[in-house]
Amino acid sequence: MTRPVERPALLIRPVSSRRLALFLLTLHGLVLAAVPMLPLPWSWRALLVLALVLGLALGLGGAVWHLWPWSLRQAVWQPDGTWFLTLGNGRELEGRLLGSTYVSPALVVLNFRCGPWRTRSLVLLPDNLEPDLLRRSRVRLRLEGARTGRVMVLDAESESRIR
Repeated sequence: MTRPVERPALLIRPVSSRRLALFLLTLHGLVLAAVPMLPLPWSWRALLVLALVLGLALGLGGAVWHLWPWSLRQAVWQPDGTWFLTLGNGRELEGRLLGSTYVSPALVVLNFRCGPWRTRSLVLLPDNLEPDLLRRSRVRLRLEGARTGRVMVLDAESESRIR
């Protein structure tokens, strides 16, 4: 009788992503360029511009540069399937991986539930994580998703399905 292989803990600590920063800057820039053409009073347009700039600052500081105290800095996936999340202020939380987690060759979005009301997300791209670590995490997420039925997978044939 063979024993199951014990997997080591997986430490996921992404660095800044140029792709994500470029995507956020492009998307917010295009929307900001369209704001003057909206048939709204100038006060509403100013409020919309303020909201867009705030959203850009929060996105860049949280998802790209991991600067804010509430943003995820790292995630540790234990062999027993539990997740320990470290925030920007050094606080550690235990998280539960949600079914809305998305796995594809170009993008991985880890969604966690931390307590009854709070969710956190960690965006992993090929330019913010070592290629081997990204590959190992994708493989493990696919295997765990197949076992638990809780991960959205986009496979090489580009067929989206829930596993």
